[in-house]
Amino acid sequence: MNISDAHCDTLTAFRNNIFFCENAHWNLPKFQSVGGRLQYFALFTEPELVGDTALSFAVNCIGRLLKQMPGDVRLLTKSSNYDESKVNILLSIEGAAPIINDINNLYAFYSLGVRAITLTWNHRNFLADGIDEPFGLTSFGKEVIIEMEKLKMIVDVSHLNIAGFDDVVNTISSPFIASHSNARSVFDHPRNLYDEQIQEIIKRKGFIGINLYSNFLGDEKNNLKNKMLEHIEHILKLGGEKVLGFGADFDGITHCPFSGVESYPEIYEMLKIALTDDDLVDKIMFRNLKDFTLNYIQ
Repeated sequence: MNISDAHCDTLTAFRNNIFFCENAHWNLPKFQSVGGRLQYFALFTEPELVGDTALSFAVNCIGRLLKQMPGDVRLLTKSSNYDESKVNILLSIEGAAPIINDINNLYAFYSLGVRAITLTWNHRNFLADGIDEPFGLTSFGKEVIIEMEKLKMIVDVSHLNIAGFDDVVNTISSPFIASHSNARSVFDHPRNLYDEQIQEIIKRKGFIGINLYSNFLGDEKNNLKNKMLEHIEHILKLGGEKVLGFGADFDGITHCPFSGVESYPEIYEMLKIALTDDDLVDKIMFRNLKDFTLNYIQ
């Protein structure tokens, strides 16, 4: 069993001990023990961090990552340096506040190894509104994603509102991802995706990562592990066999029906029973995210 995951918050939640914190949902020994091969690390800036404060925080976090990185971990910046004998980390910014309103900062972060950006968190920044706000991408936000497309940086639409999602669709032609979002038809939460949005990501051969946060899976009366399966089965029915995987949101969530990354073998067994197709299970657990990533970044 191999595992890939498109979103965890360990980098900023445990920035003084990124790889070996025993209290974390995600740590390197646990991820290695379950066959972890590829993990997107989100660099999350709290809403109160804006302007130069957000920029300096993000740069400091990248420095901490590079300083603490063990020899059996590789920062994935281009397809050719992927190494399946190591844990490959793809660095993402969650919420583009560190870009501020200067396109030069985008290029600086690219040079530091950032290869994906979740354009917003839940609030407004210089690029766009999040789900708690009414408007879509700004003119600067459109400029940023056009430049990201040129650089082959991955645009991540998780946390965008409907207007922002539509602006991404109408501004760039490349694939994009929803790194940690579920299906709104299964559970109606603003952070989940409408069927039309899921179908757009499928059409573009992007990626959708199932989020294991209880509040996005279902309500308290549900068996949330079974609700996870419902989200997966619904996206598969829409044609998502080649775009579906996990973006568990470990270390960024407070409630989850699973204990952490060590639960991936349990999830694997649940999928084998529910889907009765070992090749499809392997795609969801590992290959879809790996293939998308290596086909997209340069």
